[in-house]
Amino acid sequence: MSGWGRGKTTQQSSEVDLESQNDQHLNDLHSKISALRGVTSDIYQDSRAQNSLLDGTSNAFDSFKTSLSNTSSRFARSVQTGSGAGRIQLGIVAGFVALFLLYKVATRGGSAP
Repeated sequence: MSGWGRGKTTQQSSEVDLESQNDQHLNDLHSKISALRGVTSDIYQDSRAQNSLLDGTSNAFDSFKTSLSNTSSRFARSVQTGSGAGRIQLGIVAGFVALFLLYKVATRGGSAP
């Protein structure tokens, strides 16, 4: 009967070992889940920040579009008016642009290898 008692002790020892292994696996799993939760939280915060940035950029472009539309409408009205002032302004601006382009072509042509 003394052998039967030792078998029970060995079985209890084996159960204790298995229980400690299970506890270790649970602790490992808990640390992995905590790390995954941290990564998920970081991704969420980053996506919120990027969405906010995109919204701000979209609003800035909408404002720019409205401003550009208003400016082009005013310019078109000034060119279409009966007075020649708008056409003179357009000619002056076009002349400056043409001179600038000629200057760029002339300086680029001379420095090319």
